[in-house]
Amino acid sequence: MTQSPNIMRFDPLLRAKTNELAQAVQCLRDALLLHETDSGSRKRARKEADKEKFGLAVEALACNLILLSAIESSPKLAVPRSHGFLWRGDGSANPVYGQHFLSAINGLASLGLIEEERRGYRLSARMRVPSLIRPSTALAQHLPLAPPDWRSVKQIDDRALIILKEGKDDDGRAATIAFRETANTRQLAGQMRRINEFLRSADIGVTGQNTGLSLGKDGQVIAPYRRSLRRIFNNDNWQHGGRLAGGFWMGMERGERFERIRIDGERIVDVDYRQLFPRLAYVRARKPQPVGDIYDVAGDGSGRDGWKTLMNAMLFSEGTLRGWPKDTLQHFPPGTKLRDAIKMLVARQAPIADLFGAGLGFQLMRIESDMLIGIITYLASIGVTALPLHDAVLVAESKADVAADAMHAAFSMGSGSSCAIVSVEFCER
Repeated sequence: MTQSPNIMRFDPLLRAKTNELAQAVQCLRDALLLHETDSGSRKRARKEADKEKFGLAVEALACNLILLSAIESSPKLAVPRSHGFLWRGDGSANPVYGQHFLSAINGLASLGLIEEERRGYRLSARMRVPSLIRPSTALAQHLPLAPPDWRSVKQIDDRALIILKEGKDDDGRAATIAFRETANTRQLAGQMRRINEFLRSADIGVTGQNTGLSLGKDGQVIAPYRRSLRRIFNNDNWQHGGRLAGGFWMGMERGERFERIRIDGERIVDVDYRQLFPRLAYVRARKPQPVGDIYDVAGDGSGRDGWKTLMNAMLFSEGTLRGWPKDTLQHFPPGTKLRDAIKMLVARQAPIADLFGAGLGFQLMRIESDMLIGIITYLASIGVTALPLHDAVLVAESKADVAADAMHAAFSMGSGSSCAIVSVEFCER
């Protein structure tokens, strides 16, 4: 789906946090049910089970519209309408979705409580334009929109704490796969459940929200209630990937995280591994770690970002790369040919050259994600809040050394090597 910077993605996990909002949603649901009867849009009254489903859809829509109204940039809300999404055959569809969801949207529009800005359509197999709605002024008669009481909204945990996906197709998409529950999947889900329980009560704040909310680059609201995490595995293989997703901080720009996130009332630091994937590759190859910056292939610091992207692309690729990875070529001198860059890289990193093109990347990502799970679980056990971010954690400034020690220990346990390079980045003031 194409995503505009000023479009908020619908979140089916939003619910009423306060009794006042719950009562307002109940009244709104009853008004929509009465409208169905009076208008004749529904011939038979809903059964109680159907009323509950309908009410769930109304509650989720109401909470999304409240948050939408609190965002300073006045975005539109992108809502799913396609049958392929609302009625997924793999059983993974959220209970908010279904015909009751479409009926709730149609009812809100029919009563003039929302405005439908656009019906979605497909541009190509890979590109789709989403359906967009926004609240009308009349909706303020039913919901706290003037001003929008966004603190009355909460996010529940996703039922799917672990997600297994297929490999990406030619359009770059990866479908979710239904899987059989086993002792392994129960253990993985249990880890996530315990992490989410700790984060739910942690002192995590975002500054600058008294005047309104903002959207992250992922199209989700930047708000501290969005701290429920899930873990995503790739290529129909539990040994591939496993990175964490879902936290509000993941959609923020790097500088914005430092400026706005507070943990236990303190500014944060970013504690991260340096050159993690190639160093794990050296461990896998059972070769001594090279001295210095592995990504400094040229030896003078030039083009480092390009060499980093190229090297990691070669660790993920199966076979020889056929083209430059995205946003890579501009880091090299004009006229540089891919085959020459690869030849230079292979010569510089000869001890792990056999691993290039072997599709190792997702296995390294699984090691990385296991290490992060261990780190944030350990830190939680000693009362330290850590927000995971791929190969890094965000912690309060006073906990920087504790987090760095935990990351060194996790690397040693996960790789059998003590060669980790861990850096601590503070906010510039």
